[in-house]
Amino acid sequence: MAKIGLKYPVYKTEDSQGVIGKAIQADISITVNNVPLYADDALAENDRSFQNGTLTLGVDDLSDEVYATLMGHEIDEETGEIIANGSDVSPFVGVGFYGTRRVDNVNKYRAIWLPKVQFGEPNDTNTTKGETVTWNTPVIEGVIMLDDDGNWKYEQTFDTEQEAKAYLEGKAGMDT
Repeated sequence: MAKIGLKYPVYKTEDSQGVIGKAIQADISITVNNVPLYADDALAENDRSFQNGTLTLGVDDLSDEVYATLMGHEIDEETGEIIANGSDVSPFVGVGFYGTRRVDNVNKYRAIWLPKVQFGEPNDTNTTKGETVTWNTPVIEGVIMLDDDGNWKYEQTFDTEQEAKAYLEGKAGMDT
């Protein structure tokens, strides 16, 4: 299986949902427990269960509304100013995206939904324009946790992009 694309990062909170931006990268790193049990002078059992994970998501742009929503910040309704307070708490969000897989020269579309992610404040990098443009795009990082049912990921592979997109819209509640 060769992965050759990434599209359509979406999110869902308790009271909102939408597209985060245009996808640049989505890296999932999972930490598992590694707890051996020794008996009779040998390894008898080993726990390799899910502990947590990290989602690193890069997008072309993070709108003020999406940024404030994912970080738990307030937007002043009169001025449009984002107010980031030290006591703000990022909400738990569902996050999904899909990518293209090519197997035997046939494209399939693998959709991933992470039901419980909590993002942290992203780094803010700005660079002056020199002789050539240097693109600086937002990268947000979140902790992947188990949902109330003990699940940390849902994924499904589809024959068409439309099916993968519809799957994510259903998970995010965007299909209503």
